[in-house]
Amino acid sequence: MRKKRFDLPVLKKLNLQFDIEKLQQSYEQFIKGKTWDGLGNEYASLCESHTRLPKMFFKDEELKEVKSVCDLNWNNTSYKQLSLTDFDESFKLNMSKKKEDSKWSRRIALRNPKADERWFSKIKEDVPEYFRFVLKTIKNTHRTRFSNLAPKSFIKPHFDYNTDYSIRVHIAIKSNKHCMNGGWDKKGHLHKNHIPADGSVWFVNPGVRHFAINEGDTERVHLIISVDSQRLLNETNFISYDTNKKKEEKGNIL
Repeated sequence: MRKKRFDLPVLKKLNLQFDIEKLQQSYEQFIKGKTWDGLGNEYASLCESHTRLPKMFFKDEELKEVKSVCDLNWNNTSYKQLSLTDFDESFKLNMSKKKEDSKWSRRIALRNPKADERWFSKIKEDVPEYFRFVLKTIKNTHRTRFSNLAPKSFIKPHFDYNTDYSIRVHIAIKSNKHCMNGGWDKKGHLHKNHIPADGSVWFVNPGVRHFAINEGDTERVHLIISVDSQRLLNETNFISYDTNKKKEEKGNIL
């Protein structure tokens, strides 16, 4: 049985470490000449409507006179995404690690596969080898993207989906000390941490009310990986993180 949203931490560092220099070099290689239109591309399909605006991602002034997420000017938005994966027409629900017959699958996924993240698992041809290694190491990955949060910007508190559907892990590619991820547990207690760009891997609970803030002067870029498994989340894989400590336990660098 997969754990529900409130049976898991709001966010927690995992005992898994990648080479930050290789991550950053591969990132610069991949983004050359690309348009950050992930929210206007597959996200619009995931919302099931090209007219639905995910308002939690944008500042109010960016949404004036804009009726569709596809109409946004991605060069000027405070938040944008760039996908490393495409829709995989060959994917079937029985290939999912989660064997279930849920209302979501019957009413949404089977009727419109493009509304289900699990179908977005086909790695794009030009994804650098090191990112392929990351996805192969984590295993059971599907929708994968870079998220870019501009300086002096924020993602408003929101819910995504329960953790028995899928989980998400974050790897910071670029960050600054004024960036923060946070959310609230079942009792309403706030948990928040800075996720440093050091190759570490963090679980960020998509099922609780959560947010992100960049109060710094440089952009914050995270690699966000959706995973069709909770294998990574056993207690031995979690690392205690204390912002008051100068040193913290680290996993092996891959």
